[in-house]
Amino acid sequence: MGHPVRFIVTDYVEKDLEWEKEECKKLGVDFTALQMKTASPKELVEACRDADILLVNMAKFSAEVMRGLSGVKVILRHGIGYDNLDLPAATEAGIILANQPKASNEDVAEHAITLMFAVFRRIKKQESLMLPSVKAGKWDYTGLGDLYRIAGKTVGIVGCGNIGSHIVRKLSGFNVRCLVFDPYLSEVRARELGVELTDIDTLFAESDMVTVHVPVTDETRGMFNRKLFGKMKPTAIFVNTSRGALVSDADLGEALRNGTIAGAGIDVFIKEPPEENYPLLGMDNAILTPHYAWSSIEGAREIREMIMDDVRRFLNGRPPLGVVNPKVLESPNLKFKRKE
Repeated sequence: MGHPVRFIVTDYVEKDLEWEKEECKKLGVDFTALQMKTASPKELVEACRDADILLVNMAKFSAEVMRGLSGVKVILRHGIGYDNLDLPAATEAGIILANQPKASNEDVAEHAITLMFAVFRRIKKQESLMLPSVKAGKWDYTGLGDLYRIAGKTVGIVGCGNIGSHIVRKLSGFNVRCLVFDPYLSEVRARELGVELTDIDTLFAESDMVTVHVPVTDETRGMFNRKLFGKMKPTAIFVNTSRGALVSDADLGEALRNGTIAGAGIDVFIKEPPEENYPLLGMDNAILTPHYAWSSIEGAREIREMIMDDVRRFLNGRPPLGVVNPKVLESPNLKFKRKE
């Protein structure tokens, strides 16, 4: 290339990136860490266009930005979702876009199950009864409503890839039936997991708990709406730890207020953090967490190691493992140069 490989981080959530800096030093890679989460397109282009590799967390890479990245060959997404990155524009510009498909799988699966159980057992409402009971000196269960056991219930999993399959495994000891809607899951894999494949309408109608694990695409954006919530049991609950844009907030809020469904657990939002008029804020039957399902000490270390492995692959002339626009590998515009 005529110069050391340039690796730029556009924004990060870690306390510091000293470990990455030291690893890059060992590899002879020129490393720069920036905090440009809210930067304008012009600012991103000016700061990043001469990089060979970019690592992006939440900075928004529009088509305008992608077109201006004259030197960039690979963009790595810190995590799984990549809806802040214009995929078609990256492909057109000859840039490989890759995520970390196995990052935080255990953590998100654990968090989803935590929300499912907490909402289903009305933990938030139970906690709200504690102080009045303590003050009165006697238990008062007024307003709590009926509780149901989890054993014997049906869990609906929309999307049974890396995270969805982890949920199936973790639920194996709870004596629940697992229904799955996933057009990409084979019958063979379904049998291996011990789940029942079904259509989306049946899943929503028969499930006591529904958990969502699909990316945002033109087909999935806003797909969880009044129509699907209307098919659910009034005792059922809905959990989303995937992406906020999958859900119609207004329709979900309406379903919770009207008793169409019993509860919801939400970790992701269309606007983050959500605005004060977000429909679920303050609702007794909704538990909200601040887009933190991905977080754990163990997961944070794993994703950093995965990213550095992709940097090493780049140095060895190999594309990253989690390429999400594989068509670019056959494009005449491809900037990345493979080594035979």
